[in-house]
Amino acid sequence: MKELHDRIRELGLEHYGFIKARRLEESKEYFIERDRRKLSNTFEESDADMRIDLTLGLPWVKTVISFAIPYFYDSYIAKGAYFSLYSQGKDYHAVVREILSEVSSVLEGHGFRSEVFCDDNALPERLIAHMAGTGSIGKNHMLITRTYGSYVFLGEILTDWETETEEKPPEDAIAHSICGDCDICQRACPTSILQGEYYDSKRCMSYITQDKKVRDEDFDLFKGRLFGCDTCQRVCPLNKYAQRSHFADFHPLPYMRDPDINEIVAMDNGLFKKYKSTSSGWRGKKLLKRNAMIALASKGMEIREEFADTEYLKDIRERLLKKYKL
Repeated sequence: MKELHDRIRELGLEHYGFIKARRLEESKEYFIERDRRKLSNTFEESDADMRIDLTLGLPWVKTVISFAIPYFYDSYIAKGAYFSLYSQGKDYHAVVREILSEVSSVLEGHGFRSEVFCDDNALPERLIAHMAGTGSIGKNHMLITRTYGSYVFLGEILTDWETETEEKPPEDAIAHSICGDCDICQRACPTSILQGEYYDSKRCMSYITQDKKVRDEDFDLFKGRLFGCDTCQRVCPLNKYAQRSHFADFHPLPYMRDPDINEIVAMDNGLFKKYKSTSSGWRGKKLLKRNAMIALASKGMEIREEFADTEYLKDIRERLLKKYKL
């Protein structure tokens, strides 16, 4: 459908591809093994049958269209404490859905059904993107594109429109051929989880910053991370020449680019509203305050008692005072 491709290009979506909607039976054992080893985090769907059903249980779906939407602005990182690059602009869930809805409207204009998704479903998004040729999965288990490196958000459109596809076998994803012999990300990972295919995503530093449960021994791992990590992306040679995103909604907001730790620690519901509009807001105010408290305590700085305004934060404060002997 020429009109569909034209609209995709008009929107500046360079990396996209198509695969047939079906059950990926050949990948089921991989997801079963991950579940058996208890490697899935709470943000992932652990049911293998749901992970391999590319129709999401919608009987009318014939095609999955995979998109990689760039968000990279520059590699600047604030001193002291920082937010991951992907979280510095507006909430990507809403932005990606808005962009892909423009594509979806073309399909619907031709009488086809379609549904837009972005990180809110059981789909194995990175595997789908790899198979569709949207990009290739690297040793850091992220999708890497030729133009924007791994600094992309993934989104999908499920539709009853059918088209010819050129798909890579799902087993190719674990070859990480795009990386060659490079293992820089594996060596740089702060929790050393990238060795081997069955990695423990619960020990990904990005996940740790978002998990409401945190171990005392993990406090030292934060190193100023307020939300997310980025280490495996920052060291990746394939990201060295990543082009800047043209989507204005992903440009860093000043208070996210250069965060004020003291402001975040003292944050009330009114102030939280501006953080809630970013990707970091979905986990709630307490988590951002907790991570700011960790950043302060690890540098030997004071955490005022009145800022620990919930039982959860009081417990965190007491644990930090004890660990860092404040």
